[in-house]
Amino acid sequence: MVAWPGAPTARLEQEGLPFRSVDAVLGPEGRAAADGAARTWARVWGRLPLADGRSFRELVEWRGSSLLWSGTSFLLDETAGPRCARTAEVALRLLEATAAAEVDAFGLEPSDALLLSRACTARGVLFHGRVTGPGRPLPVVRPALPSGLRRLLADALAPAIPPTLPTPAAGAGLGGPILLALVEGGRDDLAPLLEGVSVSLGQPVVVVGLAELPRWETRRGRRAIRQAEGLLRERLGALAGTPGLAASYAHRGVAFADLAGGDLEALVLGALAAAARRIEAARELLAAARPSAVLLAVDGRDERRSLVHACAAEGTSVVVVARGHASGDRERADGGPQATAVCEWEPGRDSSVVAEALGESARGRVVAG
Repeated sequence: MVAWPGAPTARLEQEGLPFRSVDAVLGPEGRAAADGAARTWARVWGRLPLADGRSFRELVEWRGSSLLWSGTSFLLDETAGPRCARTAEVALRLLEATAAAEVDAFGLEPSDALLLSRACTARGVLFHGRVTGPGRPLPVVRPALPSGLRRLLADALAPAIPPTLPTPAAGAGLGGPILLALVEGGRDDLAPLLEGVSVSLGQPVVVVGLAELPRWETRRGRRAIRQAEGLLRERLGALAGTPGLAASYAHRGVAFADLAGGDLEALVLGALAAAARRIEAARELLAAARPSAVLLAVDGRDERRSLVHACAAEGTSVVVVARGHASGDRERADGGPQATAVCEWEPGRDSSVVAEALGESARGRVVAG
């Protein structure tokens, strides 16, 4: 007898029935493998051929790179596919560890019971649990899509020219070459870094927060956004319900396309459409500011990658200021546009390393972070 993850065990303990938890059966290695299965599935899924030999990664290219690079965290953390792959791996390893010939299941969530039954089928194990028909799509973060009227209003109210740049946070006023800092939130703790960089390079630093980017959705930017959204809607319509898409939702012989039925729309019209809007607004900002280099201090991985994407599309060098979590963005050079350098920095540390990286970037030379 094995207690499924999250199952209440008080009744079993009261009755004195011997049981083990799934964690105890699989051990740390098995649980780590299950988590790894979710990450691997999310990474591989975008590269599988889905239509005419082209992968999803290839089908959603925009401005010289795939939008999927700016939606990988959403795909892994917010969609059902990776969750199903993790559960399937748990079920498969449980069957392998116990060498079960028959399995009965009580009280499991319908989706877990369905994945366990399919794992039994893949392993040739007789399953006695109650499973009826295909599964219902698991909940995912649904995109908040603007209505047609709101789109028309946004297009009509978009400025013809970009707004005036903010007053520099460090250094002299505007009028010559500037450095542009794109930051998440206020990030007041960056003030010493910005001051040090400005002094070292002799250029003012203009700071724009991530939440301010929609101000740079100009009429030209809105036209580009409509084009990107049109591309994404066309891709969604072409892929939805195809055999290739259904076959891609599987892990080690355990299929779950039905359980992940809401994933594609959430990814395409939610995360990727948001990335395209961010890219186009950032491109308008870069075209207006014409910075010598960009300093990027954004914690969200998808948001950070979309901004690097915009810088690459505009031919602007970018240096990422990381707090120990963003340096891994460089580990897959084939994934998408990369920053010129990734610099670790904390308040109280010397700003010279970041200043040197920005200086080298402004001169168009690649440096190691």
